[in-house]
Amino acid sequence: MTCPETQSPRAPCEPGDILPTGRKAWSLGDAFRIAGLIAASGGIILVHYLTPAVPQYAIVHDIHRQILYIPIILAAFWFGWRGGLICATAIIATYFPHVHHGWGGAFFDANLNRTLEFAMYLAVGGITGYLCDRLRKANAQLSGKSRQLGEAMRDLTNKTREVFEAEEQLRQADRLKALGQLTTGLAHEIRNPLASIRGAAEILADSETEPGQRAEFSHVLIEETERLDGVLKNFLDYARTQKNGGGAAELKPVVDRLLILLDTKMRSATIRMDVDLPPALPSLAISEDLLQQVLMNILLNAVQAMADGVEQRIEAGDAAGKGKVFIAVADTGPGVAPDLVGRIFEPFFTTKPAGTGLGLSIVRKIVASHRGRVYVDAQYARGTRVVIELPKA
Repeated sequence: MTCPETQSPRAPCEPGDILPTGRKAWSLGDAFRIAGLIAASGGIILVHYLTPAVPQYAIVHDIHRQILYIPIILAAFWFGWRGGLICATAIIATYFPHVHHGWGGAFFDANLNRTLEFAMYLAVGGITGYLCDRLRKANAQLSGKSRQLGEAMRDLTNKTREVFEAEEQLRQADRLKALGQLTTGLAHEIRNPLASIRGAAEILADSETEPGQRAEFSHVLIEETERLDGVLKNFLDYARTQKNGGGAAELKPVVDRLLILLDTKMRSATIRMDVDLPPALPSLAISEDLLQQVLMNILLNAVQAMADGVEQRIEAGDAAGKGKVFIAVADTGPGVAPDLVGRIFEPFFTTKPAGTGLGLSIVRKIVASHRGRVYVDAQYARGTRVVIELPKA
């Protein structure tokens, strides 16, 4: 506890409180110290008085005078420069009659060195006390700073805990928001096929329905059932936790396999595919199955969004300074509107009449789980260019 610099009469410093000078307020221990100093100084001077003033005891008298430095230094250490000077002055005043009688008043002739020793008593008491006061004050300031740092540390710990709690609440809110979006999107995607299935079933249940219509609506039932199955499959793919299972995928075999799988679709849409892969491309830190799923979703999304007769291009290379490889899928289609670029990776967002809006969301989830990223190149002006960055194996 630090005693304030201005104390009212009704609120005095308690014993042991720290004064602004750095030393503690008076206490019972100080009284014992003063009593000890008086007893020690008085005892030394008394012994000095009782020692015969003869030449053979001259060295004993010198020892007595040297020993008197001890209570002066202790007084300065305990009570500061004031205590040191008061103790030195009291010793000189008590010692003076013996000196005057023994020296016969000759202070500045043969006894000059002894006279100067009185000045040394005062100098040692004052200087030692001043230095001790400085040291105590510095210690008091350091103690105050230490307490302030301790309080600041506790406040920082509390604030950090509050930030972590708020962050966790935000995460929970984001999860709930995402769950709400997924639920809404899934309900919307399921409602449409169910409405078509119900309508077709009602028509088939009508006994007056002609055989040709029955075949047509049976085909509708099959199509809508397959569509509903596709929606649920895509949703499960998105909801499934994508873990980084390791692996080292080579890009070229995956691209070659995709070109074979998509050959029919591209031929029917008269889409020309151009592939530009460097010969010594590093392996990617992802399994070939997941890499194929990522590229398949991007290519199918582009094929479904493009008009006939456009071009597609797959290129790859080293992402300089990132320790990753980039894969870019570009097309010469209509492109993505600037206000929609930030939304195309959201679950269930789609601009296609028959799309589920989960394909690119699945892509982003797979890529992110492998410490990569996927984005639309905003600088590409000829159509759309989707860039994937994945770490090297």
